[in-house]
Amino acid sequence: MKTRIKLLLFATAFILSSCESWLDLKPVTQATEEQIFSTAEGYRSTLNGLYKNMGKSSLYGKNLSFAMLDGFSQQYDLSPENNRAEEFQACGEMNYGQVQLAASIEKTWMAAYNVVANANNLIQNLVENTTPELFEFGAMERNMILGEAYACRALMHFDMLRLFAPAPISDDGANYVPYVEQYPNIQPAGISVKECINKVITDLEQARELVFDFDTSALAMNAVCTGDARFYNKFPSYTELGSKPSALTDFFKGRGYRLNYYSITALLARAYQYAERYDDAFEAADAVLKFKYEASQWDKFTFYEFKTTGITNGTDNRVSTFEGKSNLRLVDNLIFAVYNAKAYDELSLSTYFLKESTGFVGQYFVVRTDNIFKSSKGSDESANDIRYSKMIFLAQDIYPVSGKWFYHEDEAMRKKNVTILPVIRGTEMQYIMAECYARKGNWTEAANILNEIRRARGCWDDISFDKWEDFVKELVIDARREWISEGQLFYLYKRLNADVDFGKGVKRPFKRQEAVVPMPASQSM
Repeated sequence: MKTRIKLLLFATAFILSSCESWLDLKPVTQATEEQIFSTAEGYRSTLNGLYKNMGKSSLYGKNLSFAMLDGFSQQYDLSPENNRAEEFQACGEMNYGQVQLAASIEKTWMAAYNVVANANNLIQNLVENTTPELFEFGAMERNMILGEAYACRALMHFDMLRLFAPAPISDDGANYVPYVEQYPNIQPAGISVKECINKVITDLEQARELVFDFDTSALAMNAVCTGDARFYNKFPSYTELGSKPSALTDFFKGRGYRLNYYSITALLARAYQYAERYDDAFEAADAVLKFKYEASQWDKFTFYEFKTTGITNGTDNRVSTFEGKSNLRLVDNLIFAVYNAKAYDELSLSTYFLKESTGFVGQYFVVRTDNIFKSSKGSDESANDIRYSKMIFLAQDIYPVSGKWFYHEDEAMRKKNVTILPVIRGTEMQYIMAECYARKGNWTEAANILNEIRRARGCWDDISFDKWEDFVKELVIDARREWISEGQLFYLYKRLNADVDFGKGVKRPFKRQEAVVPMPASQSM
């Protein structure tokens, strides 16, 4: 299989320094490219441009998060009375040939490989044209930029593999998506699932080694040790370290929006699991969850905890109640997210999550709460599970919609929430470890992990199981709640060949033509 990837051959968007100063540039000429890659700031801006492009609607801004993928995974009731957009109705029907949906799928493919092309250009210029002396922080800074570029390349390929090729459990050995490692490469060949996931792992392992020196320094660890530090640059107070996070330049802040050592380790756990290297997956996930950082003898932090601070306000699901909530992204549990400063406008959130009745029939992503919050015993857990009671609001007092995408009237509150686009959570590391235990028949430890997750979210009726099929059912029940509007459930169903709740009593695994999204017709030869 040959694949034609029609790309802009250099980044058309950059950000300068911090997440607060995104700047779009016109497509560059060769002379401009040479100028950009003559300074350390040019390399910094190019790297930040990769992340900015990931936050657009064709990638994690919409299609790979709350919209297209969660439509495929049957998280929503996308019937015409709830969502008037034919594209999203087609998502629920998994009708990949529908005109608007096919166009969105192609945009996702193109956007992902555009990030890849720009990452490759950055990598090649770093390797071939720079020495550590170009950078203010020498080899450490150069290696950090190079490592993050490799990680961005790996992430984009991984998600294209998970979307457009069969999972290993259904692999037929055929070639599917290409793994592009050279710039430019306009006509790369597709490769097998096994070869592709191995290349993802190779890139991530190399990336982790390259970013190690910076991200494991005391200064950097203070910039990632809490959700507030990772995403809001609010660093812990301490006295014993000689350097303070406030000394970090903007480029070294906001590490939750960057593929740092810990988020790369988390992605490696995900990739190892996909490659069926379960012991490696367990080790990587365990390393992320066990990391502890002591800023001083008084300030000690554990990464990626589940904290409900800010979301427990109020006793109902009304819009007015949610106006008083904060931390709807649950940032302490969030390992990596991308940033979109203009998410409120660019992603049409006021349309998809219309709060008040205006006579307008919205394009609602109505969460199927009647099914999602039923336990394996058939009981309704919505009153206890905070993922419903505190995280679902009733748009127009009728439609249950994910509070993760609630757009506050208060601009400052809105900015702290909807600009953050989740990609990987700490909970997934727990799921990975639980699955590894279950695959070895250690049902007790697998259940302990799932019960720990459930209790933290208000469900005190402990679960148990003694066979693989029942473990998968319990895992899916919890993941359906945890990943509402985050785009990960489709991949879980596909990887495990698990039963999908299609509603109206229909539960079955995806058919092959549902699980493998067809590559855009314009890309095939």
